[in-house]
Amino acid sequence: MLSILIPCYNFNVRKLVKEIYKQANSINIQYEIICIEDGSKKTYFNSKISELNNVNYIVNSRNIGRSQMRNLLAEKAKYDWLLFIDCDSEIINKNFILKYINKIKHCNTIFYGGTQYSIKHKKNDNTLHWKYGKNVESKRKKKIFSSHHFMIERKIFNTINFDNKIKKYGHEDTVFYNQLKERKYKFQYLDNTLLHIGIEKNKNYIKKTKQSINNLIELKERYNLSNIKIIKINKILSYFYINYILILIYSKYEKKIYKNLTSKNPSIIAFQFYKLGYYSKKLKSFKNPN
Repeated sequence: MLSILIPCYNFNVRKLVKEIYKQANSINIQYEIICIEDGSKKTYFNSKISELNNVNYIVNSRNIGRSQMRNLLAEKAKYDWLLFIDCDSEIINKNFILKYINKIKHCNTIFYGGTQYSIKHKKNDNTLHWKYGKNVESKRKKKIFSSHHFMIERKIFNTINFDNKIKKYGHEDTVFYNQLKERKYKFQYLDNTLLHIGIEKNKNYIKKTKQSINNLIELKERYNLSNIKIIKINKILSYFYINYILILIYSKYEKKIYKNLTSKNPSIIAFQFYKLGYYSKKLKSFKNPN
């Protein structure tokens, strides 16, 4: 009935898998759990989960990236429905699996749930990710598809797949979503949240944000990504030539903003400006390499 697929990368998934295992057994369904390490340097004794029935733990010695890893998980799945769950998650709802199971009868629809961040957080060097996730990302995901956890029919997934050409981090799920929408498949948000516990340190979060933006600039040349907010805003600013002013301000205050973002009390507004400024500047250099 259901293949539960978890791409693993440098994270302890034992607690997550045990809770999924417990919930799946309690509702007496045919299921399997497949976890594949994507070239992880640290595996945190994740191999112990293979002692559980219906759990298949595989170690991939090299990192193949988020797109190819999800495709590989789907290839190894044996059931008609696929439930993808990111490894840096914690189940906080005792009916998490059941809520997805109840949707299996609805064909040609992709179901996805929300992402929640802890209510309280001690201010330290990973406050930026927590603050942005709690105040922006968690609210936005109610309207925008996220691959954090989603369920899809195997036959639909096999007609699209994630693009194996996307090797770098960022927006592979955006491309996947757009391609499905173009084929008129429906998406439905479920009130079924997971707690995101893989909070990045400030500097690493900024680095990954930049990688994601760089990838977006390259991908927009190959795909129709006009629905992305940062692309829309930049297009409007460029129409009135305001993007040049933005780039000048960003270039002048980049270091000062970065200092704020890596502090224990980063500004979300500053982070939004930082992303837009970085995107505008990178896009300009991408179009005019000389």
